Amino acid sequence: MFESIIRGCIKELEAYSCARAEFAGEQILFLDANENPFETGVNRYPDPFQQKLKKRLADLKRVSTDQLVLGNGSDELIDLLIRTVCEPGRDRVILFDPGYSMYEVCARINGIEVLKLRLDEAFMPEWDRVESCMDSRSKIIFFCNPNNPVGNVLPVERILEVAKKYSGLVVVDEAYIDFADQKSMIDRLWDYPNVVVLQTLSKAWGMAGLRVGLLAAHPGLTRYLNRVRLPYNVGSLVQTEALRMLENTEFFQRCLDEIKRERERLYDYLKRNALFDRVFPSEANFILVCSKEYECLYLELLKRGIVVRVRRMPPRIENGLRISVGTSRENDFFMDVLSELEDRYLKQGYL
Repeated sequence: MFESIIRGCIKELEAYSCARAEFAGEQILFLDANENPFETGVNRYPDPFQQKLKKRLADLKRVSTDQLVLGNGSDELIDLLIRTVCEPGRDRVILFDPGYSMYEVCARINGIEVLKLRLDEAFMPEWDRVESCMDSRSKIIFFCNPNNPVGNVLPVERILEVAKKYSGLVVVDEAYIDFADQKSMIDRLWDYPNVVVLQTLSKAWGMAGLRVGLLAAHPGLTRYLNRVRLPYNVGSLVQTEALRMLENTEFFQRCLDEIKRERERLYDYLKRNALFDRVFPSEANFILVCSKEYECLYLELLKRGIVVRVRRMPPRIENGLRISVGTSRENDFFMDVLSELEDRYLKQGYL
């Protein structure tokens, strides 16, 4: 079923292979890969198939290992999807504004046209418009759910309606799904073979420094993706440490619960602060705010050692700041600084 959307050169591609993939026994001598034979702990190449890590993730996500592709963060997987499916100079991808910028970056690097559809005032796709753009040239639609930088969730059933009618890939980026009340779409993959789900260990699992992204899809698609994926793209130390951290589900749940509590506490405070014209409810681990004084606020926060993200994405977001939810202590300090700035701006008549 994927033959019609895979690039011709990929269908004919003979993927890079390593000799160890052909050996099933207890190998004693590694004389195949031109490695340094002296033991350092990292002198051997990593498992190119990430078998142990995939097995653990497959158990956690309730999928089979042949449904998974792992990458150096989700960004590598976004690029991998585009390179596998989209023909440079001919095909295009559909994405939404405001949204995660790496979809567009990866598409343009690969010479793929970008059709950017504006979200409505509720930060939802105009679903009829989406369907009208689903022609033979559009190979991928990217949905970010929950949305970055707004933090709202899209209705799963509407995304699945698109998938039913679309001949290309419907990619649902769930980088922040652990923080949301909505369930992951991974459970729907067998019913909708053209749906691809992206997730990451960088957010809720606290492994941003390891850079592990995962893609879940139909095995018919992952077979092609693994032809294109670079060998050894997830290092040995990364695989080992990720496996270790994935065992600590108690720590994961404790962090997740704390971030959700702090998100609500921070949201309630920001709603009361006169600095902000609008505060968006969020089902991610960040909160988007808008302020006429956003540039000054950004610089004032920097002076105090606080880094937030400017998000100016007109016309829907003209003066936004995206604030990640910190620890209780970090949020206390941040709110104290904002209260001080609020008092100053009120006295100076800016608010």
